[in-house]
Amino acid sequence: MIRQTKRFSVLACTCLLLTLVPDAPGYAADAKLPFPASAVTASKDDGNVPANAVDGNLATRWSANGDGEWIKFDLGANKKVSYLKMAFLNGDSRTSKFDIQTSTDNVSFKTVKANVTSSLNAGLQTFDFPDVNAARYVRIIGHGNSANAWNSYTEVEIYGEGAEGGQGVPVSSSAELTAAISKAVPGTTIVLADGTYTQDAPFVVSGKNGTANSPITIKAANPGQAVISGGASLKIQKSSYVTIEGLKFTNTGNTALLLDGSNNIQVTRNRFALPATGKELFWLQVSGANSHHNQIDHNDFGPKSDTGPLIAYEGDGKGNISQYDVIEYNYFHDVGPWVDNGKETIRLGLSKVSLSNGYNTIQYNLFENCDGEPEIVSVKSSGNTVRYNTFKTSKGGLTSRHGHNNEFYGNFFLGDGVEPEKKGMEQSGIRVYGNDHKIYNNYFEKLTGTAIYLDSGSFDGGTGGYPPNPTIDQLRAHWKIYRAQVVNNTIVGSKAGIVIGSGKAYAPQDSVVANNIVKNSTGTLYNEAATSNTVFEGNLGYGSTLSNKSRTASEIRNADPLFQTVNGLQKLSSASKAAIDTAVGTYSYIKEDMDGEVRSSAHDIGADEYSTASSFKNRPLQKADVGPNAP
Repeated sequence: MIRQTKRFSVLACTCLLLTLVPDAPGYAADAKLPFPASAVTASKDDGNVPANAVDGNLATRWSANGDGEWIKFDLGANKKVSYLKMAFLNGDSRTSKFDIQTSTDNVSFKTVKANVTSSLNAGLQTFDFPDVNAARYVRIIGHGNSANAWNSYTEVEIYGEGAEGGQGVPVSSSAELTAAISKAVPGTTIVLADGTYTQDAPFVVSGKNGTANSPITIKAANPGQAVISGGASLKIQKSSYVTIEGLKFTNTGNTALLLDGSNNIQVTRNRFALPATGKELFWLQVSGANSHHNQIDHNDFGPKSDTGPLIAYEGDGKGNISQYDVIEYNYFHDVGPWVDNGKETIRLGLSKVSLSNGYNTIQYNLFENCDGEPEIVSVKSSGNTVRYNTFKTSKGGLTSRHGHNNEFYGNFFLGDGVEPEKKGMEQSGIRVYGNDHKIYNNYFEKLTGTAIYLDSGSFDGGTGGYPPNPTIDQLRAHWKIYRAQVVNNTIVGSKAGIVIGSGKAYAPQDSVVANNIVKNSTGTLYNEAATSNTVFEGNLGYGSTLSNKSRTASEIRNADPLFQTVNGLQKLSSASKAAIDTAVGTYSYIKEDMDGEVRSSAHDIGADEYSTASSFKNRPLQKADVGPNAP
């Protein structure tokens, strides 16, 4: 909000006050906030790129056609944002309409001024709104202009203040980086110039605590051009509210980034590309006591050939895993060659922390050509959620290897149908062990392995799941499944559908398989490899052997779902009478389908709720949707 420079307590001075207020804003501490052109992104452009909006030239512009197209500005750290100045193409002959939004995390945006309409003026115009005391991102959502649907901004300026206590500290050498870290206080932003930063030991951030509104930030001046190399790495210990942004890690011999006993750490828009050493190496590790609410987002991980996970959660040494962390919008790619064990892309825990609740979320990540081992994502803790991820042409699958009460929903598993060169290297879906897991609204296509596998166990942890004093060997075992729910999934064109049990001692117990669609041309669609009391209801199967057990039509019905192809996926059509409104049972946690659309009161069978829409909130992710350059 535009501020007055003085306050007067005497009413008689009102007239004098009015003479002191300038016509233009920007007095007192409000000033134009600096940020590089590389910090400006947009939903799309027509060749008039986003950087044109901050080049100081009214003859250039950013342009995009369509209601809802946006341009976004990254201020580099939380700042107070007071108002904007904007100029528009042909602004003297037509008005433009738009919304102004702000965000601290680039995920949740708040509209601070809606349905703003410009005046007829070709120069910079001021748009004021109530001060936002903490905003790192400013987004302008265009709604076209009075002549057409084009959004064309020739210049945008953002005014406000830096975060309280904030200071920018430019560094260009390893010694300067070390010194700047040692002096950092809440609000400090350490900006690394282009170049290589190396030494024989980690750069250590220890006992440094920012705040939610004034984090300590270590960032590259130009994303990907500040390189942590050689024997160096980055260690954050016993710290909080620290942001690591835009760095590139190419170091050798050490974990690139270690979060040790720290919380509210954001690791965003970095590139992890460590060279091969032939030895086991974790790229990013989270461990230690008091670890919680960390965020790993919009990073690039790969290629990786060494053994060891790209991201490893190790626990605190006392049986507890970091809690309430989020891993999202990352690009994981080109992991291999294959090993039988030890090259997970994400390992969320260990057997020794498997009975602790993490409440962690892995979402909106793209895993492409991740061919390291059978478990691309290995969940080894409890109470976590894995949702809305895309696994594309990757050998292995998503496994709840240890732990209880994990949820897996809205994920896309897209294979290529090409058989592996040896057994065990199949493109697979979801496999679980333990108690009370939920698997729903997932989509599987052209997998060369099993889409959903409720395996038998080699150890019975009991219906409660918490036996007294389990041994290390028992914790490492495959635990018997109790009460798994496999509901409303779609499997098409894959080698194997849903498999229940194996040759291990303890078959799944009290589990449910309901309202799924399996349409394959090979194998047994619903394969009960072990005898169990699993309840089947409302399932459809078509194209191959329905079941190897005697099941009624109310349990598994042989009917063609009559899919149609929508955006490359096999989805329900208006002819899908066998599936539309025919789901049975009550599964109250299923409120949406795989697309993020609300399910009708009578649910459809499978992951998709029939719709005539052609664009959806949730969909298979592409490379442009994730990683450092994504919106």
